Amino acid sequence: MGESAGGAPRAARTRRWGVMWVLAVLAAALFVAGCGSSDDDDGGSGSATAAATSAEVASGEIGAAETTDLTVAIPYPDSTMYSFYYVADELGYYEDEGLRVRVITADNPIAAVVGGSAQVSVADSGAVVDAQRKDLGVSVLSGHFCRQNYSVAVQPDIRSVDQLDGKDIVLAGTTGDPQEFQREKVLADEGWDLSRVDAKTVYPGPDSATWREFFLDNKVALMPFYDDDRDALDRYGANIIVDTVRPWPNSWQIAKTDWLEDNPNTAIRFLRATMRAVGYMTAPAVGRVPENKDAVLDILEGRDLEVADLRKDDSPWVLSGMQLCPNLYYDQEAWDVTIESQDQDPLDYTTDTSYLERAQRDAGLDNSPPTDISSVYP
Repeated sequence: MGESAGGAPRAARTRRWGVMWVLAVLAAALFVAGCGSSDDDDGGSGSATAAATSAEVASGEIGAAETTDLTVAIPYPDSTMYSFYYVADELGYYEDEGLRVRVITADNPIAAVVGGSAQVSVADSGAVVDAQRKDLGVSVLSGHFCRQNYSVAVQPDIRSVDQLDGKDIVLAGTTGDPQEFQREKVLADEGWDLSRVDAKTVYPGPDSATWREFFLDNKVALMPFYDDDRDALDRYGANIIVDTVRPWPNSWQIAKTDWLEDNPNTAIRFLRATMRAVGYMTAPAVGRVPENKDAVLDILEGRDLEVADLRKDDSPWVLSGMQLCPNLYYDQEAWDVTIESQDQDPLDYTTDTSYLERAQRDAGLDNSPPTDISSVYP
């Protein structure tokens, strides 16, 4: 079910998205537009009947899948990204819905959907807003990761924001990365308001390993970090000043708008099966040690992903549960929060959640927003 499989040694707990990826998406989309498309470009047969309206999707009977073979594009091959789909496949959830799902890694998942090499992709919420701004013909199908976690370290001798005055700091790898603004907001909330000091923001590049090298060489005084940086920072004696989570959308599942209109039954069936997988991964509840941890890790290991370190982790977050919502939450508020938290220009966009809400109702769920887990994380 997967291609380009590999895997980080740990579940990735924050995504390494960047503005360069968005630019590449737009370039690929222009290429696709120039080449044209055929009726088969969406990877399935499509519907021979007129496209279903939102009202029909919400109230009508769910029929057989219009397209039984689906390709899902993810941005990189780690256990967290693969987990939804591998679990749903291994436990027969997709088969129950009459679907066969293949997962591929794509440098540009939005471009994969726009170009027709995938029917669904996982994309950073900010990049999806930008794609909609550029009128690329994609729609949000559902949420993917419904929260974002933020971890920030400063040099060992720094104990207050005032000590960052005149220092070089890293907030993102490249200029224009929306996460720079989100991190500034979180830092201010946590008592490290950078507007109080004259710190210089530098951009070492999108690879966070470079940020870590700068930090360990004492070239920068502050850096965001990821879970695979933690051991090196602990050995160095870094002062971890932020380790928290926010109910801000991290990523969404998207599809081409016209594909959704032609394949409403497929879309709803895909969502129902995927929700079952997320529910299995988070049981008994988000914030508690997952009861199916060993079974999930067995599935991932059987797909050639490295899980040895995860087997040693007895925390509630071993399967990245702090980012998960079993209902795949997404709505207009999630859209608006993304624009506000990333300091983007307003965009008039009406969110259609008809496919998602129908799948939720069939699964016995509703579209409630993510619960506040800040009291139990980390």
